[in-house]
Amino acid sequence: MPYRTLLADDVFDLRFMVKLALERSGEFEVVAEAENGKEAIEMAQEHKPDLVLLDISMPILDGLEALPQVLQVCDKCRVVMLSGFESSRIGTTAIDLGAAAYLEKGISPKQLVDQLLEVMSPAA
Repeated sequence: MPYRTLLADDVFDLRFMVKLALERSGEFEVVAEAENGKEAIEMAQEHKPDLVLLDISMPILDGLEALPQVLQVCDKCRVVMLSGFESSRIGTTAIDLGAAAYLEKGISPKQLVDQLLEVMSPAA
């Protein structure tokens, strides 16, 4: 059964490409999309996805501001930060706030799917 996924990114084209990669894998089903952190919280509460892909740089609430609230309304989901920022300090902050992983934008669709499957594996 595919992992129910919420995509939160303010760039439509990026959401489209990630959704395509995830759904083509057969391992993920995108059940909701959000354009900002506030919508991500609302969609996480409404849909209770297994996985939330959360961009850091978004309007209204950025990903780091939304992360604790997403985890609060969706306590069983895993949140993966997906960002164009280098992972050093921001990645550490995201993990400290409860993210399961931090991935940089620009990785190949196969790498994205493989890394998300690793995050979702029961041993993770």
